[in-house]
Amino acid sequence: MRGLIAMVLVMLAPAAAAQTTMITAPNPACTSPAAPAAAPQPATPSVAAGTLAARNRDFALALVNFKPLAETGDADAERAMGQLLMQNCTGLQDKSAAVAWLTKAAAAGNVPAQNQLASAYLRGFGVTQDDAKAFALFSQTAAAGNAGGESELGYLYFAGRGVPQDRYQGLQWTVKAAEQGNAGALSNIAASYIHGEVLARDPDRAAYFLALTNERASPAERAGMMGLSQQIRQAVSEDDLTRAAKRAQRWTPGAGSLRDVLSDAEDFRKQKK
Repeated sequence: MRGLIAMVLVMLAPAAAAQTTMITAPNPACTSPAAPAAAPQPATPSVAAGTLAARNRDFALALVNFKPLAETGDADAERAMGQLLMQNCTGLQDKSAAVAWLTKAAAAGNVPAQNQLASAYLRGFGVTQDDAKAFALFSQTAAAGNAGGESELGYLYFAGRGVPQDRYQGLQWTVKAAEQGNAGALSNIAASYIHGEVLARDPDRAAYFLALTNERASPAERAGMMGLSQQIRQAVSEDDLTRAAKRAQRWTPGAGSLRDVLSDAEDFRKQKK
């Protein structure tokens, strides 16, 4: 996503962020990778070809596809250049240059670039760490309905980073992202039900949202949720987990599909007054 969480949001916030921004943290297993051998210039560079090359770990071929297009002002290519140069273990990492490319793409209105640039400011990757700038950028993408931006904005409200802490507002943005099937947001709702800070503690509901998360999370995201998963598993029976998994298979994402979470939060807030 990241995220990745005073709830597990503070613990997950950069985990959730990773899934949405694809900006990687340092990998201790990767030490001083050699720059890849130069690749021949393709006859017709394309972002799609560069993206496929990057997935196949042919970073030199990715570079020669992205760079000429980025230099013409193609915002998608600028974003792709930023992402490529931000990542470690490519032999090309240059975080400052990555931020420069992401800034160009973000200024052109490229939403993924705005998310990635916000993540860079949030973590201080290639730029001075600045929660306020991260908040402003994630606010833009969230307002545009981007699930990654909504999830990250929810984290910022929960953690009080770049904005005064407001867990209820954080939950509202988290629910918006979760209703789009965002795995990080769904896991943060599960965390809310197990920690009892903005929602009344309810292990059964936590197990249900953990199951929803597992339906949509990547293997790496699931690995990042091991602590949360263990907490929930300790609080419910195996039969409860099985029932939660079956219920989760029947849920369909969509606006308003998780309105009951906000109702639970409002009831909890009234009880605490």
